[in-house]
Amino acid sequence: MLFLESFKNQQMKVNSILLVLVALSIVACGPKINNDAYVKDIDRYVSKLAADTRLKTNLSQGVLTDDSGFNDVGTFSYQERMSPDGRELFHIKNVEKTDRTITENYYYKDNRLVFITVNTNSEAAKKLYVKKGSTLSRVNLSKSYEKILLNKAKLFKKQFKSAR
Repeated sequence: MLFLESFKNQQMKVNSILLVLVALSIVACGPKINNDAYVKDIDRYVSKLAADTRLKTNLSQGVLTDDSGFNDVGTFSYQERMSPDGRELFHIKNVEKTDRTITENYYYKDNRLVFITVNTNSEAAKKLYVKKGSTLSRVNLSKSYEKILLNKAKLFKKQFKSAR
């Protein structure tokens, strides 16, 4: 009888461990599948925006100066793409040319930042996927540079809203 009771306790422990392992597997794999689907959706969204000729475009260009403000060090181009009525922002392209060219693209969907790309003439492309204000995926991007880009995205969106 004691042997049978001991066997049942061991079997319950094994079942409990198996249950925990199955639950962890589901939790670990579940969001990954959803994240992959989200990334694919955003990639399709970006392609769709690129082909949308109905979007309104505003372009600003100017000169970049050094910290003193007296010496020109390069140029910039800043392009906003928005709904035809100008109320909803979809895409910002910020290009800075100095001794190298940096092209930043910020994509918004439903008034939320969803994706950032950064391309230079000398480095691998950088990508940042954002979901509900949190970083979902980061490619070739340091945590500190991510923070800079997220702050720029907020500033650009704020500037867009204040101009309306």
